[in-house]
Amino acid sequence: MDRLEEARRCIRRAEGLREQLHRRPELGHREVETTRLIRETLRNCGVEVLELGLKTGAVGRIVGGRPGRGKLLALREDIDALPIQEETELPFASQVPGVSHACGHDIHTAALLGCAELLSRRREELRGEVLLLFQCGEETFDGAAEMLDHGVFRPRTPDALVGFHCAPELPVGTVGIRRGISSASCDVITIRVRGRGGHGAHPEGCVDPVVIGAGLLTQLQTVISRENRATDPAVLTFGEFRGGTAPNVIPDEAVLRGTLRTYSGAVRRHHLGAVERITQSFCAAFGAKGTVTVEKGMPPLVNDLELCRALEASVERALGPGHVAEGLAPSMGSDDFSCLLEACGGHGVQYQLGTALEEVPNSALGLHAAKNVFPSQALEPGILTLAQFALDYLA
Repeated sequence: MDRLEEARRCIRRAEGLREQLHRRPELGHREVETTRLIRETLRNCGVEVLELGLKTGAVGRIVGGRPGRGKLLALREDIDALPIQEETELPFASQVPGVSHACGHDIHTAALLGCAELLSRRREELRGEVLLLFQCGEETFDGAAEMLDHGVFRPRTPDALVGFHCAPELPVGTVGIRRGISSASCDVITIRVRGRGGHGAHPEGCVDPVVIGAGLLTQLQTVISRENRATDPAVLTFGEFRGGTAPNVIPDEAVLRGTLRTYSGAVRRHHLGAVERITQSFCAAFGAKGTVTVEKGMPPLVNDLELCRALEASVERALGPGHVAEGLAPSMGSDDFSCLLEACGGHGVQYQLGTALEEVPNSALGLHAAKNVFPSQALEPGILTLAQFALDYLA
């Protein structure tokens, strides 16, 4: 079998796997069947499956056949779905009510499985090892941390880490590579406003945490409008505000939850401190107590410049000239790929894989959109670019 036919067969099998994954999406840390399918597929491809004690998520390893110790390359993709009801009307649409692959992670998983098969068949061309990371819980912000806690990079830290994310803003066959800063940090902030509840008819005898929380919400907007330098991008968004169970009862507590995103560690630390300072002072002024908890944080994602150049060369070998989109602006979105990247000393790249097709208008709606379609045609460039980079890096 020639190499072209070999690649085509890997791609066709990956397309079938993608449809299986898409029909049965699973939320973060619940990816039990997804993990089973990944492990089974890796073993069928002759890839060693490492036993790290993970409940979900999987790690495979391919040892190259060329003599010499060589480098260790980690390829990472995420596997979890979102709590979104799918509205695509695809023939293989989600069969799980209220859950779908609206961020394209089924494309990510299937592409890495296709890459694994291709590299396993060509392992004699590799000097070194490939670590295949199928990460759980990206959408819950803590999957990378869990894999690190289970020793995914022990006893040896990868020399480089590479992966992609679907990009509905780019056409299929186009790869976007952001040099330097690619994505923002993300911290999940929970604020509890503790007051004194009572009857809604007698607010004078209460300390109303709902009113205080509403006022606090507007005050916290000044962190960005008045404390942030305009040249330092930052976004503070609160998407949850909960308090009370009845219209005529003032509760004891209200809870606000949101996220802070920045491109700078220093800005990130300052703004988190400002949120705590304003919360405590504002609540105290009204006789309440405000507490701030920050959890599931991840640093900014900063791509290594040298590896960006190497990846661009590999993309050209895999897809031909003219397939790299240049000058892409960094995103205020976030991905805990950055936690794995930080553990690798910053030696890595997460690139963007185009998934928009002109003949499929809904393929350009965007991530986390119930009607967005991620075409299976994106699998081929995804598989080929991952595999080509691995072959080049471990040549």
